[in-house]
Amino acid sequence: MSLTYDFSFAESAIKFLETNDNEYLNKISELDAASHIFNHASRFNSSAPTESKLKLVSHLLTPADKHKESLPQIKRNLEYAKKNIANDNISEKTVLEYLPKGFAFTGSLFFTVGYDIGVAFGNNCSLNLAHPIFIKNMGELKYYAIHELHHAGLIEIKGFMPSFEMSRRKEMAGVIEYSTHLEGMGTYAPLSTREHESAMNTDKDYTVLQDQKLLEGLIDEYFEIYHYFKNNPEEMLLAEDWQKIYMLSDTKRLWYTVGAHMAKTIDQRLGREYLTSLISQPSENFIATYRDLLIAQFGGRIC
Repeated sequence: MSLTYDFSFAESAIKFLETNDNEYLNKISELDAASHIFNHASRFNSSAPTESKLKLVSHLLTPADKHKESLPQIKRNLEYAKKNIANDNISEKTVLEYLPKGFAFTGSLFFTVGYDIGVAFGNNCSLNLAHPIFIKNMGELKYYAIHELHHAGLIEIKGFMPSFEMSRRKEMAGVIEYSTHLEGMGTYAPLSTREHESAMNTDKDYTVLQDQKLLEGLIDEYFEIYHYFKNNPEEMLLAEDWQKIYMLSDTKRLWYTVGAHMAKTIDQRLGREYLTSLISQPSENFIATYRDLLIAQFGGRIC
């Protein structure tokens, strides 16, 4: 099997926005792409309606005026995705360089309208052609395709996705390890392409990765949070503990930036084959490998 590029959701969404015909909503809700985002929303997105796929699709696309102003850009993005992502498989080819040799995709890359910026679930992933980042700069689609495709590959290899239903710090430490591995590798995979195409300043994560002093501070913050959970495994989670997770996932995006720095360091010091071999191992090993490299370099300092 090989990767499938599926444009049916986006194509039908455009028809709906052009005609305001609700029959298109019914058609979209029956698509594999709708099942993909429904599965993701049911598990990870508490703000999205998940009573049915039709309700979720309606929430994303109605009223039709929600996306009417950006309809020309959505159409432009669809054509860009067909020509510059699907036709030459450049994103897939790039991603395979950051996955174990012999890996082959078995799922789909869905192009949708209205849900998140891009998500992965199981062996599938998706990109939202209507996201403001892509409306502003369609070229970002290629880099985010690499990011989300790597997620799909890593998740397929690991065979599971973590649950955020937890009660103890050891469970949170496991989520941090997995998410650092997932987002760090996903952020690192497009980095060389961005460098080659002078696109390192079009995304804030890559701006951070160019600022060594800022990055060193973020590495310290990351390990302070990680050790808070890792070193007290049996402690019950407190309400304020979730604020630390927002630092990792949202406000400072430490999973992405520090995680990418980890991947880059391992790649440069130990080689690509070693880096990709860690994907099939517990994600704790990804972080431990990085820490060992830094300890060897700095004589016991974390960064």
